[in-house]
Amino acid sequence: MCSNYEPVTDNDRLLACFGISLPDDADPAPHCSAGVVAPFIVRSEVKSPDALGDANFGLLGLLPHFATDISFGKHTNNCRTETMKSKPAFRESWWAGRRCVIPVQRISEWNYESGRPQMWQIQRADEEPMGLAGLWSEWTSPVGEKLLSFSMLTINADGHEVFGRMNAPDHEKRMPVILPISAQELWLYGSLKDAQRLLARYPAEHLQATPREQTAAARREPKSWQAVPDMFAPEWHAAAVEKPRRRTTRVTKASQQVPRPPEHPGPITGDLF
Repeated sequence: MCSNYEPVTDNDRLLACFGISLPDDADPAPHCSAGVVAPFIVRSEVKSPDALGDANFGLLGLLPHFATDISFGKHTNNCRTETMKSKPAFRESWWAGRRCVIPVQRISEWNYESGRPQMWQIQRADEEPMGLAGLWSEWTSPVGEKLLSFSMLTINADGHEVFGRMNAPDHEKRMPVILPISAQELWLYGSLKDAQRLLARYPAEHLQATPREQTAAARREPKSWQAVPDMFAPEWHAAAVEKPRRRTTRVTKASQQVPRPPEHPGPITGDLF
């Protein structure tokens, strides 16, 4: 539920829409779900007229101060707006004003209208990036390591023309809080009362939802082909004995902290905390 999405990682788009850019050595994942490190935006100590705020990287799955390890974040990737002020995992971030904007290109949700689960993609109708409302926290591990984490806020979506069609029929309909461009600065820098007023559904007419394209399965070669001589055998035999080039892998600090799970692990319901 509202836990799989494609983050905005292209610096040109980030600059145009949010006035921020990622560090040159950043290596963000192309898809984000619970337990993946992704970018989010927090308010700046000194507000720039050209930037929404400061860009940070953190774990999707908010870690409160009492979490014993990062696995706690598997249950806190979403935060219900109805209980954010009282749930132990989120209330400290809310009352401390630790609000963030999550730059998102597309959201992935399961749709069951065909009788079986099918992944759909939801984005703005004009295909511009979205800014989702979230909460963030800085967590200190038992060994003293500091890690940023965040959670996206969700709101009831019963009857919504887009998000009301998602998730299993017997599950509650939820949707993330998508902030209009004009509200993103107020969300970060406004008062708690200002922020509360922004927790509303995004108009369905400004969104589009389409089934996600599936990768075609590889076809097996017909057995009859095995009887046909391979005219290119000398070439590929010679290539096979050549010493392969050694591949190098760039390892970043973020990738060392948190292993990336599969792109879309399946329908996720949660918010147990």
